Formats: sequence, C-alpha cells, structure tokens
Amino acid sequence: MPILRNCLATALVALRRRRLLLAALSGALLSLAFPGHPHPLMSWFYHPLWAHIALVPLLLVLAGRGFKDGFAAGWTCGFVWNLLSLYWVAHTQGGGPAVVAGTLLMAIYLGLFPGLFSGLLSALWARWGTKALILTPCLWTAQEYLLSLGELGFPWLLLGHGQAAMPHFVQHAIWTGVFGVSCWVVGLNLLFYWGLVSRSPGAVAAIGLAYLLPWLHAASAFATPITQHIRIGLIQPNMTLAQKWGLNGLANSFTALEALSRQAATEAPQLLVWPETALPCYLSRRPDCRDRAFAIVEELHIPLLTGASDYDLARNERYNAAFLLHPGHREMTSYTKMHLVPFGERTPYRDDIPFLRNIDWTQLTGDLGPAEFARGTRRTVFDMSASSNDAVTPSFAVLICFESIFPDLVRRHVAGGADLLVNITNDSWFGLTAGPHQHALINVMRAVENRTAIARAATSGISLFIDPFGRTYAATELFTAAAPVADLPVGLGSTFYTRHGDIFAQGCLILTLASLVPLYRKLD
Repeated sequence: MPILRNCLATALVALRRRRLLLAALSGALLSLAFPGHPHPLMSWFYHPLWAHIALVPLLLVLAGRGFKDGFAAGWTCGFVWNLLSLYWVAHTQGGGPAVVAGTLLMAIYLGLFPGLFSGLLSALWARWGTKALILTPCLWTAQEYLLSLGELGFPWLLLGHGQAAMPHFVQHAIWTGVFGVSCWVVGLNLLFYWGLVSRSPGAVAAIGLAYLLPWLHAASAFATPITQHIRIGLIQPNMTLAQKWGLNGLANSFTALEALSRQAATEAPQLLVWPETALPCYLSRRPDCRDRAFAIVEELHIPLLTGASDYDLARNERYNAAFLLHPGHREMTSYTKMHLVPFGERTPYRDDIPFLRNIDWTQLTGDLGPAEFARGTRRTVFDMSASSNDAVTPSFAVLICFESIFPDLVRRHVAGGADLLVNITNDSWFGLTAGPHQHALINVMRAVENRTAIARAATSGISLFIDPFGRTYAATELFTAAAPVADLPVGLGSTFYTRHGDIFAQGCLILTLASLVPLYRKLD
C-alpha cells in the first residue's frame, strides 16, 4: 500500500506539472502576440495571430478541475505572459534593483486576472459540463474590464491591443471598444479548441466565418470617403536624460526643438507638436522659457503644442501638462494629465491611505521614486481657430503618455468635442526594447474605437500618424532625431463606442456575475 500511495502521489505531481507546463505554454504564446524585442533575430517570432490559438493549451487543462486548480493554471499563464511581455519595465533607465523586483511583483499581480478567469471557468465547467464553455469569451472580457479600473488599472496587454496590428480584424471596436476585439480573440480560441477535441467540420466552418465577417466589415469601412485633413508636424528631438535634465538642459532642449521645428515648417504644417515634457521647466511660471517658446511660434507663424511641467503656487502642486501656444497671442491653453503612472508619477491611493504619503520611494527605486504629480481634473479641447484662417480648423485633445492605454478616458475626450487626438510621450526610459513598440500600437486601437485620427510625438520615438481606421504611416525609428509632417483625416463623426462607452464590457461583467450565483457555495 505505501508503494501504491507513493506511485499515485508521483503520478499526481507529474500530472500537475504537465498542466502547469501547458498553462505556461499559453502564457508564452500570448507574449508572442504582442510586439516583442525589436532585435531582427527575434522580432520575426512575434505576430498577433498567435493570440488566436494561445489559450488552447490552457483550455485543455481546465476541464472540470475546480476553482483552485483552474486558478493555479490561469495564474501561471498570466505570470509567464506578463513577465515575458513587460520585461522592459525592469530595463527602465534610472531604476535600481527594486525596479527589477517591482517588475516581478507586477507580473505576479497581473497574473491574478487570468487566474480569476480560469478559476471561474474551471468551476463552472465542473458544475455544468462543456455547456459552460460558451461563457469563456464573456469571462475573459469581464476580467479585462476589471483590470482597466482604478488607480492600479493597467490595461496594457488587453488581447485586443495586440490585434491592432491587423486593422482588417478590429473595426468592430467602433461598437464594442477594445474589449469586443478581445472577446472575438477568445471566441476564436474556443473554436480552435472545439475543432481540436471534436474534429467537427462545423468548427472549421465557424472559424472561417469568424474571420470573414470582420474582414468584410473592414473592407466596407475602409471605403468611407474622407474630404477633410489637417497637416501636422511631429518633433522628435531624441534628447538623452543627461542632455535634457543636466547642465544647460533647457538650452539644449530649445536648440534641438527649434532646429527640427524649422525643418518641419518648410512643409507648411498647421500645427507643430513637441513631445511630453519637451521643455524641462514650469512653462507658465518661467517668463524666459515662455518667451523663447513664443518666439519660435511667432517666427514660424504656426501654433505649437508642447509638453512641460506646470505648478500651482496656491496649492503647492505640480502637474504633467501640455500647452498650446498661438502666434499673435500671449495666452496659453493647457491640459494637465488626469491618469498618472502608478509608482512612477504618483503613489496609488496616497489620498486615501495616509501612511503611503510618508514612504521615501527613492530609497527603494533609485532615481525612479514617484514624482508625486497632482492629477488633472479638467478635460481640455484645444481650439486652433484663433490662429488659423484655414477652412478646416479641427479641435483636438491631448493624451499624455500612459493615458493612451485607457479606452474610457480617451473616448470621453472625443465625446467632449475633440476632432483629433494628439499623444505626446517620452518612451526613451525603456531603451531599445518592446516597450515603445507596444505603446505605439495601443494608440491604434484608440483611433479605431473613436474613428478619430491620432498624431503621436515621442521624445525618442516611435512618432507616427494613425488614420481613423488604424492604419499607420510616417513612423520614425527609435533613437533618431526626426520631424515627420503628414496630413491626418478629420471629420468622420462619432462612433457608438464614443457615445456609449464600455457597455459591452459591462454587460459581460454582469453576465459573469449572474452565472456565478449557483457557485457561491461551490468554489473549492
């Protein structure tokens, strides 16, 4: 009997390891569906199509296992996926060993969401049998929506974001947002799983239909006529941290920005865009800095949007901000960043948990302690008509860096009257890694969701233009100085998603909660 028990125990351990290995395989395949390391020998491995089969190994190990085993498998998948995809966070310039440890903790935390998905699916599967599988896309969409909420929200690796590299398959985001694209991807995984285990010809037909319908819709959308455009110049100065924030940093910044702006001005843009914190000064408080910025605006006679810090003397608060300068005017319109990077720009929940305000993060993270910026509370729609005689003078809203990953925040800018979106960012912190490529791709989904073009100016790249259908052009290389100028289409009108927001994802969450009612005493 002891020998038999030992054999059974060994077999169970081996089986458990096999299940976790298959779950880890799903995580590795999911990581391949997002832009990876840009080295030529590695970059060809990555393609968004991997996401369409990536969850199949995970589904193979979930059948009837119950919540605990399902959660363990899903967490393993999520941990591997996030660690392989977000490795670049550990590469952040200026960080100490704690930033590497923080990247590991982030992967542990983010793995909880796929863990919740697979735990619940496995529990439902154990109770209802294979009928529960029909809820798979809904369960996944619900956990993604939860991931996007709150000060710790981090919807970076939403499955739909990776699919933005294939505009022909994401146009239905005008109704569902990115969450509907994620739902479609999980549905494909379910169909491939069905085909694998049942060998049914019906599965092949369903898979074909699942690809054909979005393709036909995209072909129809791409035929939409566009008659109005605005010409924009993006300035990518490629400043290093030492050049920008060290000795003579403000003078160095102006020298690079002015030279590239004059270069772009030869192509007659209607707006020039400098990147996030392009000017290392409190622009509204430094007359010398402000005067020099206005001088280049008057010289070129082109409106200028620039990133810079702002400071409220009465409240003793600092902001990450963007300013619009018009030729012939001395007033500046500004926007202050509303969703700040957790632990990078602001300690999460510091207003609600007092002791968090007293932590000296620089002792743990080197130069990367939170800047403790204050959050902006007012949406700004910038008006260019004051400095333009053109017939087409669209208004625009600004997304500062991290804000572009939040679908609801962006769509509220468009619903507030913006005809165009401008993303200013500084991704130079992450070096030659996957980070800047992933960040640029996420903007594509925001353009599609709202049928609103995006101009993206990044300190060291990637700067690019995105049309309302998610097609990109004039993209710059990383770590080069550049001044691309191009026409962006405007005037396509608002979408269902812009007007109504995340009702698709919220519906999935409600359906998920309703399906769990019979399980409230059954989760093992």
